[in-house]
Amino acid sequence: MSAPWDAIVIGAGFGGVGCAARLAEAGWRVLVLDKNARPGGKALGVSRAGSHYELWPIAGGPARRSRFHELARLVGVEQEALLCPDAVCEFLYLDERHGRRRSVVVPARPVADPRVVARLAYGLRLPLHRLGGALRLGAALSRLTEADLDALDATPASAWLRRHGLPRPLESFFFALLNLLFVVPVDALPASEAARMLRQLQLGGAGRYHRGGYGSLAEAAVRYVERRGGRFRGGTRVERVLVEGGRAVGVQTQHGAERAPVIISSAGLQPTVLKLVGAAHFEQDYVSYVRGLRPSWALVGVRYRLSERVFHRPMTYVFSDESWLDAARFEAARQGRWPRHPLLFVTVPALWDPALAQPPVRQVALLGGFAPAGLDDPMQREVIARLEQSARRLWPTLERSVLGRERYDARHVSRISRDAVLPGQGGECIGLGQVLGQCGRSKPSPQTPLPGLWLAGADAGASGCGTHQALDSGMLVGERLSARRTHDARREGW
Repeated sequence: MSAPWDAIVIGAGFGGVGCAARLAEAGWRVLVLDKNARPGGKALGVSRAGSHYELWPIAGGPARRSRFHELARLVGVEQEALLCPDAVCEFLYLDERHGRRRSVVVPARPVADPRVVARLAYGLRLPLHRLGGALRLGAALSRLTEADLDALDATPASAWLRRHGLPRPLESFFFALLNLLFVVPVDALPASEAARMLRQLQLGGAGRYHRGGYGSLAEAAVRYVERRGGRFRGGTRVERVLVEGGRAVGVQTQHGAERAPVIISSAGLQPTVLKLVGAAHFEQDYVSYVRGLRPSWALVGVRYRLSERVFHRPMTYVFSDESWLDAARFEAARQGRWPRHPLLFVTVPALWDPALAQPPVRQVALLGGFAPAGLDDPMQREVIARLEQSARRLWPTLERSVLGRERYDARHVSRISRDAVLPGQGGECIGLGQVLGQCGRSKPSPQTPLPGLWLAGADAGASGCGTHQALDSGMLVGERLSARRTHDARREGW
């Protein structure tokens, strides 16, 4: 008896739903399983007391010309999906040496636009004659070929950026931006990843959001899969991947077994190999390789329900010359040597889509900062406390407007996303860290050594930041599997 499904996708984050949508387009019968009731993964939205919001800050980029546009067009929501206000992100530079704040509002248009460079210079109070480094950087990004980018896989992003002679405030801006985009130290991030992402932002701009909540596009993708004969089952935890005859043949859930000749996991490389399948089904060298991969940092913080309009931009990112993070600075913070203001990221969903907040809540503000991954790391509590202290100093009306607050840490993130399977892991913001030796040409392959088992999501086969990287991976896997089946059908005369 043949399996009822052509493929089973584990996880309904953007990697999983992107893969499922591509397969459904090609005529595959796809079953999508997720332990959460709704699709979205780390971009999952919740509705409480009339307001809808994500559980932590979510930012999308590139805003245009991206895999998000491909997915929205594929599933039939291209016209209504994108929300991208003109003034989308405020970078708040704290000049601690002179005791001043400098605000840079970055529009959601390509950053190669000369007006954006001028606005950046004006906001940072830089004279135009000091912008040579920024112009050299922009020119370098435009000239880089794929071979040039591959050659930067072993070069730290911080070293590569410093070659361009950026003024200190501008250097701090780019270092803080890379911390935000990749959630790893700037001296551990490969320049190839940094350059690719900065070039994507040049071409497509920054600051993407989806009407109805960031995860609404994932929900639309699931509806498309179901229209094409597939199914989404939320609240269904995959307990293990079934292996027979040396290949993956299905999954076991708390509700029973499901079978398919292709299993695609977006539950994370390490949880998939070490927990869902089990190390016994792989060669020891591969298991050792998987165990040795490093996670990204965690994003921890607080959700505020506010009775007043405290924030005025959909996204705000606070940084200083002292707050951006390389490995040494991160370790110094772990030892108790903190800057006055830590890196602080704030998103306000209702400033993208006003329908997401209902009285008495005027705003739900999501604050986040960086801490080590791991379910019990004490640094997470310290980061949250410092984020709140900094927010109260920067926005004096914040505290009097608070109707309620909810703090979240890596344990909360892990609860709705990937499981922790190794010490020092759990609650990673992105997944595997995009660090030297783990991305570019060294990125883990989406095709595992176990026949029938594939990986989709930020851990395998793609580049870029966050949800866009996950979606790119998922769509690439879907395209590859569809092309493979078409090739096999032609070869065998189907």
